[in-house]
Amino acid sequence: MSGEDKERASKLAKRALELVDSGQLEDGARTLREAASISPGNADVKASLLKIQQDESVSPLLKLCRKLVFQEDENAGKEALRSLEHSDVQISETSGRECVELLFDHSPSLKTTLHGEIVGRLLRQSLGARKYVAAKLTDETAGLFITVWSLGGDAIQGLIAVLLDASAWSSDPTRRECEERVFELLLSKLTRPARVDKAVAIKAISRLIAADSTRLYTVIHESSFDAMLSLLDIREPEEIRSLATLATAKYLEASKETGQEMISKFTSSKVSKGAGEDLIVAFSAAAALFPISPSVASALFLTDGFVESLAPLLERNTKNLEAQRAALEMLSAACIDPSCREAIGKACSRWLSDVVELSKDQNAGLAAVVLAKVRGVGESARETKGQKVEEETQGVEELVGMFRVMMAKEDNAIVQRSIEGLAYTSLQPRVKEELANDGPFLKKLLDILNRSPGNSTLAFGGLTIIANLTNYLPNLSEEQKRLGQLKAYANAKKANIEPDPLDAVDRVTARCKLVLDAGAVPVLVSSSKKVSPTALGLILSILLSLSRHQKHRGQIAQQGGVKFLLQAHISTASTTAGDARARVIAAHALARILVSTNPDHAFSSALPISLAIRPLLSLLDDEGAEQQGLSVFESLLALTNLASTNDETRDLIIRIGWPRIEELLLSNMVPIQRAAVELVCNLTASPTGVEKFADGTKQASSRLHILLALADVEDYETRRAAAGALAVLTEWDAVVLTVMGRERGVTILLELCREEKDELRHRGVVSVRNIVCASGTVGVAGAQKVKGEGGVEVLKGMLRETRNPEVLQIGVEALKVVMQ
Repeated sequence: MSGEDKERASKLAKRALELVDSGQLEDGARTLREAASISPGNADVKASLLKIQQDESVSPLLKLCRKLVFQEDENAGKEALRSLEHSDVQISETSGRECVELLFDHSPSLKTTLHGEIVGRLLRQSLGARKYVAAKLTDETAGLFITVWSLGGDAIQGLIAVLLDASAWSSDPTRRECEERVFELLLSKLTRPARVDKAVAIKAISRLIAADSTRLYTVIHESSFDAMLSLLDIREPEEIRSLATLATAKYLEASKETGQEMISKFTSSKVSKGAGEDLIVAFSAAAALFPISPSVASALFLTDGFVESLAPLLERNTKNLEAQRAALEMLSAACIDPSCREAIGKACSRWLSDVVELSKDQNAGLAAVVLAKVRGVGESARETKGQKVEEETQGVEELVGMFRVMMAKEDNAIVQRSIEGLAYTSLQPRVKEELANDGPFLKKLLDILNRSPGNSTLAFGGLTIIANLTNYLPNLSEEQKRLGQLKAYANAKKANIEPDPLDAVDRVTARCKLVLDAGAVPVLVSSSKKVSPTALGLILSILLSLSRHQKHRGQIAQQGGVKFLLQAHISTASTTAGDARARVIAAHALARILVSTNPDHAFSSALPISLAIRPLLSLLDDEGAEQQGLSVFESLLALTNLASTNDETRDLIIRIGWPRIEELLLSNMVPIQRAAVELVCNLTASPTGVEKFADGTKQASSRLHILLALADVEDYETRRAAAGALAVLTEWDAVVLTVMGRERGVTILLELCREEKDELRHRGVVSVRNIVCASGTVGVAGAQKVKGEGGVEVLKGMLRETRNPEVLQIGVEALKVVMQ
């Protein structure tokens, strides 16, 4: 072989390596094969072949990281990041460790944010990477923290994943020690002037203290806490404020009195200085404190002289609009507490009115919201000293007009303020009427809800308005009314608990119709997919109100209400009180709709009737609860409607709910007992239902005895339903024998034939005919029994009085058999 061939083979071998390193594996392999064909024994060819074989065992991710580090190939880095974006990607411990070690070793020379993003992803997804960093942290916590910090926020979040993963550490005490050290280093970053440093630090701090507040709160000292509270400043970005609020909440929850003393010292110190900057920070912190710790915040707010000093203090800082805004945010948040709300009404109403009248910026809207909260919440809001109810009402109506104008603005913050204000003012009956009868307003409100599914504050406010417009007052029992009067006397108030005429049932129903016709149901259904559990509860309450009137139910069903309520019942599956309440409301609204809706129209193969059975049956345990068992009653009616469809549905109801249904036959509440009997009447159309009364057991005999007794009660509808069930059941010989064996069994059936109404006569005479026409000796005995109980005279009398052809025909059939 010539020297020229050897040289060419060597060049091709080196070129093959370059192609493989650049990711062109097929081209590299082809080039190496060409070199081997020229000079198989060439040393360079053999070396390249060995290198490529070794390289095949290296993970693709590590290869990409090497190219990023050694060749500064950003495309390789982007490819590595894309491969890590899939949460299900499998990374071996060895590969993860080697990748993160490589990136850390060369971090001083790295010039792109890709390195930090890759490190963050690696630490979240690779146990091997987390173990490597855990070991490094144990040996050099501060040094490694500096390295990770230099890589940016993604890398820091990866570091938090390491600290929270016990499986990455040799021992939990070691993990805890490193966690505390890193927590201290993060707290030190809060004092940095750079906003990006604060954002990265508070995000990590909030995650750590949320995971282990009972231990880490001891690491937070006064200066660190002050820095954390400063991040609640209304001028900070929303993300930073939210994270600082979470961290503050967890700290106060764990530190108790210590934290309360520190926050009290912080706010009083800032307020006492009186400077604009200090006031902004103090008021911002107080505003954030009310939602997370109302008792602590209200105690601070009601400190002697604080509320009274606010108006003069703010009047001295008239030109500082940010201080004014922070104060308004605080006052708005403070209205959550009745005592604070009353104090604001007394001390700040004039100043708030001045801000509404004189300000030209968004502070006017915020001041209007505070006034709405002070004037628009319940009876106490209209009892402010020195002001008449009429004046307060007039003031609220002016605010409503202002909020409606604000709703039309393009600025989302202004719209949000208007919605919040209307959520409070719409508690007043006169405002409810005004808003419900304003079609363009309802359309605008629903449009805002439809376009803002991700804005939880806006969604909650909008839903609150609709809930206020559609909410029915609870039906008070006589005892509840007396208790209310006693309470009114005890509070030295006028003992009048009569509702406002504008909240009467017919007025609320009219408002519900207006909301329904505005297209509320489709918007509520679509909004439900991206709202909080609390907002979902509001949506369910609205649908419960909308479905109260029978004529509204078909429209709700047509617009997807049934499917949504079934999904809501399934999705609220936790054991929390909120979810349990949501399930009850969803099931109750579903029951109301299904009482009046044809099941064939409400259900389909994609939405089978069987899905509704369990939610409806779940309501049957609520007897005697809210609304005097109304949900039980309406559930029974809905089940009765569904039981009219087919045996499959009837059998499912029996299989799941029979024990409770049987109990309700003996309810001491007549409407519930009646509805239970009507359901049983429909269930007897199924062989499974018949079996409950005709299987020859003692339980079956006892059930039949109860049914006979129910056919003899005073309530007409109950008698009718029980008689209907008996007319079906007496087609079976076993039931006939049981009826004849019961004292007054046949007599009760004959008494039904004496009824004035043909509905009961028909049911009674069918049962009598079934007894006397039973097969064999049973029928003979039945005829003798009926004759012995005076059946001939009863049947003759019925035939004289009725004009119903079917009753006449069956009566004649029965009489002929008895007289044979």
